[in-house]
Formats: sequence, C-alpha cells, structure tokens
Amino acid sequence: MKVIINGRFLIHRVTGVERYAREILSELDKIIEPEGIEMAVPPEVKDIPTYKNIKVVKLGKLHNRLWEHLSFPWYVHKNKGISLNLCNVAPLPAPGIVCIHDVKVKATPQYFSKKFLLWYDLLLGNATKRARKIITVSEFSKSEIVKYFQINPDKITVIPNAWQHYKKIEYDEDALNKYDLKKNNYYFSMCSLEPNKNFRWIAEEAKRNPNCVFAVAGSINKKVFADGMGFECPNNMKLLGYVSDEEAKTLMRDCKAFLFPTFYEGFGIPPLEAMSAGAKNVYVSDAAVMHEVFEDSVHYINPYKYNDVFDDNVVDTEECIRKVLSKYSWKKSAEILSAVISTMRGGQ
Repeated sequence: MKVIINGRFLIHRVTGVERYAREILSELDKIIEPEGIEMAVPPEVKDIPTYKNIKVVKLGKLHNRLWEHLSFPWYVHKNKGISLNLCNVAPLPAPGIVCIHDVKVKATPQYFSKKFLLWYDLLLGNATKRARKIITVSEFSKSEIVKYFQINPDKITVIPNAWQHYKKIEYDEDALNKYDLKKNNYYFSMCSLEPNKNFRWIAEEAKRNPNCVFAVAGSINKKVFADGMGFECPNNMKLLGYVSDEEAKTLMRDCKAFLFPTFYEGFGIPPLEAMSAGAKNVYVSDAAVMHEVFEDSVHYINPYKYNDVFDDNVVDTEECIRKVLSKYSWKKSAEILSAVISTMRGGQ
C-alpha cells in the first residue's frame, strides 16, 4: 500500500505543527526506500523541500481546503494508497494516518468561535473515528484524545517533537544591540495573541515588576496589544515584532529567563528550543504536559496567578537539560513514524 503525504502544510508559514511535519519528514526521507513514500502538494506551493527518497507530486487545480478535501483524497483513492496527515487535520473522505497535536478546541472551547469549533469538531471527530492510526506528540495529548473522543488508546502512537532544527541556526551577535537589550538583564518570550498562549500573564508580570525588562517576540504591536488586551502596554515591556530565527536563538541564549505561561499545549516546542539555545532559566506552566516533557529542568509557574518576584536562581539544570534534550530527536521520531507506516502496509 502506497503512503501519500498530505503536503498542504507547505502553503503555511512555519509554526509548531508545520515545523513538526518538515523536520520529521526530512529525517524520514533518510531511512526509507527510494520513492517508497509520496508527497502530494497543492498547485500553489512554491517552497517544496528537497528530498532524496520521497517523491513529490504537484496535483489538481483546486487550492487550500478544497484541495485537501477533494483533490488529495481523490489522488489517494486512485492510487489505492493511505494518506499521512501530520498537521492536525485530514481529508474527510480519507483520514488514513493523522497526527493530532492537541485537542484545545475541546479542552478550551471558550477561546474559539462557534464556527471554528463546529468545523474542528467535524474534522477531529471524523479523524478519530475513521483514521487507521492516530499519532500525537505526548502522553498527555494521547490521554486527552482518549478522554474527549472515547477511542481505544491502542489506536494512538506517541511521536514527540524535537529540537535539532535549532542546530542549523546561527547566533546573531547583533541582536541585543538591535533591540536595545542587555545580556542577562531581560525576560524573553515568543508569543501571539492566541488566547491559550496566555500573553496577558507576561503583561501583568511586567506591570508587577517595573524594574525588569520583558521582551516579547511575535506579530504583536502596541495598537493590537491595546485593542486585544484592553489596556496599555507597560513601559518596561518591549514588543519586538517579528524576529529572525538567528535573533530568536540569540535572545533565548542571553535572556535572564525564557517565559512560557501557556494555558494549554500538546507538547510545547519553544522552551525546548530555548534550552537547546543555551537559556539558563526557563519558566513554564505548571501543567501535566510540561512536567512530562521538561521534568526537573525548568521552573514551574501558575499561569492563572501573577507573582511579585521571580525565582532567578539557576536550577541545577545542566545535567537535567542534557537529559531532557537527549530524550527528543527528529531522527528517533522519524524511526517511530517509519515503524507505524510499516505496520499500516502490513495490514495490521
């Protein structure tokens, strides 16, 4: 049976789920037989990764979601294949193998519109019922899928995220000068206005710690901040806007602490990236998935409570960080995915 990858993710900018797909496929390409797996991509895709063994086919005249739910499953059916979908959603007619990174639409429905909830209820409900195999990125996320969709846990395989893509990124030693920051004298986070990211926690901490500098990278400006959050940006909070990967890696390395106060995640790549970049202190939410991923290598905070003082003592983390980083690699994850694909081909 031919495995055909859903390449629609290539039309999107790279966020966590797209990173997962890109990196795991890059490693999978190294361990499969030539043209043993295909990737189908929509006609509008321009940035197609270079693979040695994965065959890439550009097909159809439809675009975006219509391509995903019509052109792509038709191609899978015509080739008597099984679809591999790595970015949460899968075509309704042919879900095949689906990676569901999280179920925040179920766990935190208050953050989403009714239209969005209805659409994702349909997609995830269809995938969990009809897919041949479900993949997810953590044991926590696996338990949440079982909880909300009442499916057999044996149907789900955990294939985690990793961090080795950060090895390919150089440091930008001009980054601190560019953003008027001093080494080890600012708190850093990469954030968005997506409600589950809990941007407000960082703003409230900045207000409560007026002598500290809080630098936030992401597509947020002061107008968006004021309109979206309902109050002015504190003077000690620097909204950096978009930063390059090289700048982000440097800002992580040189910060006093990296902050990740999210309400809900399936895994949480940014703290892992920060640790690999050299951040000495990382603060993450005191949530089950964070403990699963980061163990004793980070500080834990209550995302629903604002603190007056940070504990800036460096956790005895050097060994803990090495242990955590050694748990995760895109190569290991690709090997697990390869085993899943082999099982599907074997008809089990």
